Amino acid sequence: MLKFLHTADLQIGMTAPGVGSLAKRIQDARVESLKSILQLATAKKANFLLIAGDLFEDNKVSKKYIQQVTALLESAKPLRVFILPGNHDYYGSNSVYVQPEFRSVGGHVHILSEQKPLVVSDLDLTLYPNPCFESRSTELPMLWIKKEAGTKHHVAVLHGSIPSLFGGTQEEDNFFPMDEQVLNNLGMDYIALGHSHSLNPNPELEPDSTFYYPGTPEPDKFGRKLSGYVLFVEFDEAGRKITPLPTAQFQFADIPRSITTIKDIDALRTQLKEFQNRDHTLLRLTLKGIISIAIQESIDQLLNEVKDDFAFVRLDDSGLLLEPNESDLDQFVKGGIAHMAFTILKQKRDAAGPDESHAYNRAISLAYKAFKGHLE
Repeated sequence: MLKFLHTADLQIGMTAPGVGSLAKRIQDARVESLKSILQLATAKKANFLLIAGDLFEDNKVSKKYIQQVTALLESAKPLRVFILPGNHDYYGSNSVYVQPEFRSVGGHVHILSEQKPLVVSDLDLTLYPNPCFESRSTELPMLWIKKEAGTKHHVAVLHGSIPSLFGGTQEEDNFFPMDEQVLNNLGMDYIALGHSHSLNPNPELEPDSTFYYPGTPEPDKFGRKLSGYVLFVEFDEAGRKITPLPTAQFQFADIPRSITTIKDIDALRTQLKEFQNRDHTLLRLTLKGIISIAIQESIDQLLNEVKDDFAFVRLDDSGLLLEPNESDLDQFVKGGIAHMAFTILKQKRDAAGPDESHAYNRAISLAYKAFKGHLE
């Protein structure tokens, strides 16, 4: 029986912009993800761990990260680890993999730095690695691969894009493009891919696929689907089995909501309170609707209630438009600047055509924020 874990795109050393003081925790989590994957490989009694590119964010990562990674790899002995240089940490004279720290790591760690078959005789296995030697290329990486006789198992290790899975964008043609049909015709038992940060295809839905992207084991942005996994690959007499195993410490949660009444806010409050592991959740609220100032203040109150419960909270309120009613305006002195501004903007909005009314609604929202800040 052959068992191994397949991961990729840990990108240790990434800067994690846009999350403020949480950045260091996000960076540390990527190192911790390698530690947990190594422990998982040991717990599963895997024969080896396969990292299909972009273990590091780039070849200029600090010595701190190189030392942390190599220390973890050394501590995993005797677990064998095969590392393919990806387009972020591509192989060359300045590669992170030629630094002294990697030269001193034990023989259980193998850097797959050559385009040639590697026979692992005691596992009855041949690996077909295609390391990256630059950050971008239009060259198809799998063309040299020819299945060789001599071992029972054949596994290709590639890092690049399958444009058809990425929506066929021209940009993806610059990242070592691969053709699905060519991959399927290689005759491999398994093709371990890296580059996509989402699990694709999902082995629970497509168990017979020739190739898989495991996605990044630690989620890295809002809107990313199916990240936070490593793949556990098993071969036995009955065939092949692939199981996604969860690895994420942090989660990026997107909540879109239409808000018009207090009931909508209460429902959102209930949903947020039901979240598990809020201290490890980055939350993005995307709200839309036409609301009164009283509703806006209730939204502000809710955000104050939850901001310390979650690791990070981002509000996208570009879809919220204020419609002040008479009771809203009563909080401002009649005849005062705020009251007059809202009254004039409402009058102009009511007289405007459909194309201009949205702009006036937005102006009312901005005016509210300005006057509210002044009152506070």
